[in-house]
Amino acid sequence: MQYTTKTFLKKMKYRRKHWDSLINTIIKKRLDKEKISEKWYFKDVICHITWYDIEVLKALETKSIVESKFWNASISERNEMIFNDTQEITLDKILKESKRVFKDLINKIEDLSDEDLNSDEYIKRKSDKRITWDFVGANDFWHFEDHEDVLIERFDLDYGM
Repeated sequence: MQYTTKTFLKKMKYRRKHWDSLINTIIKKRLDKEKISEKWYFKDVICHITWYDIEVLKALETKSIVESKFWNASISERNEMIFNDTQEITLDKILKESKRVFKDLINKIEDLSDEDLNSDEYIKRKSDKRITWDFVGANDFWHFEDHEDVLIERFDLDYGM
C-alpha cells in the first residue's frame, strides 16, 4: 500500500478529531480525575500519546531513531519511562502540549514528499526497515485506537459520543 501525503494527512486529522472528541467528552463528563487502571489516570494516557508524538516528530526531523534511548527501550520500559517522566505535568499543560505537538507533526508531514512518506529508508533504524507512513501511523493515530477502547469501556461511553 502507498499513501499520498495529502491522503495521509487527511487520515491523521480525521483520527485526531475523533480522539479530541473523546477527550473532550471525558472532560465534560468530569471523569478526567478517574483512574483507568491500577496505576494510570486519564492524564497519563494523554501524556503517553503526546510523548509518542514528540518522539515521532523528532524522528522525522532527524530522519533517525538510531541514537534514541526511547526507541531502543522495550515497550514496557518505554511506557514506564514515559509514566515516570510525566507525573508532574498537569492535565491542562499536557492538553496544550498535545495540540501543539500534533500541529507541528502535521506541519512536518506536509513537508514530506510522497516518496519520503512511502520510503522504508527515510527514518534510519539500527536493524529493520519500516515505511515512514507506517511508523507515523502506528505511533500516532493507530495508537489513539489502542487507548480509545480502554477509555470507552472504562467510562462506559458510546462510541459515537
